[in-house]
Amino acid sequence: GVKNSRLMRYDSATGEEQVLLDPPEIIYDFEFHPDFATNGQIFISVHGPAEVERFQRRVQVWRFVLDRKSDEAPEYGDGELIIEWPSRGHTGGALAFDDEGLLYLTSGDGTSDSDNNLTGQNLGVLHAKVLRLDVDHPDGDKAYSIPPDNPFLDRENVRPETFAYGLRNPWRSDWDQRLQRLWVGNNGQDRLEQVYLVERGGNYGWSVYEGSRIFYEGRERGPDPILPPTAEHDHGESRSLTGGIVYTGKKY
Repeated sequence: GVKNSRLMRYDSATGEEQVLLDPPEIIYDFEFHPDFATNGQIFISVHGPAEVERFQRRVQVWRFVLDRKSDEAPEYGDGELIIEWPSRGHTGGALAFDDEGLLYLTSGDGTSDSDNNLTGQNLGVLHAKVLRLDVDHPDGDKAYSIPPDNPFLDRENVRPETFAYGLRNPWRSDWDQRLQRLWVGNNGQDRLEQVYLVERGGNYGWSVYEGSRIFYEGRERGPDPILPPTAEHDHGESRSLTGGIVYTGKKY
């Protein structure tokens, strides 16, 4: 099987390495809290639990706290589960904080095929979305609260965590500090790969559309206009688009 991933600490002065987290699941993404220097919080996303069959697993986002005054690593069982949703594939799981300290996380359509569960345009589930959470102010029994300016709070039967929707497998994201916007790299299916500069409340079309082209024209659409990708490429040019970080340097 695939070797599980670890979160490591590397001391550039001594060359020493220390394992910080060694979960049984593969870490999809990790993000430091904006105040990590003082609170030691690290967030990771995984597809688990590892002991269950793949098609019964869930995407899970966990918070861990590193003791800034100690070299001891936290136990995996000491983590706090922030949010989870079932997923047979197309998991998303990308994490990014904005300049206000709000956490954006991505979710795929949760299937291993062509949005068979029709989650892409369904606003009542956590799948196929960019979600936006306040992880600093828990609400009741949840480990987060809903930012009061999330775009769909005035609608019924919509998950209030939703910031944007209509994404097949938004695999990587990054917060652009210059534009104050979120970039998302989204895996397409048969032909096209997409990049989105995410708009608040945006609908990106899956699975009625795959990027800029019709995919299943007859499927029910969400209530918002479908927006085109910021950029896309065809599989004749290259295949799966991973996405990455925003680069603002001058060398490249």
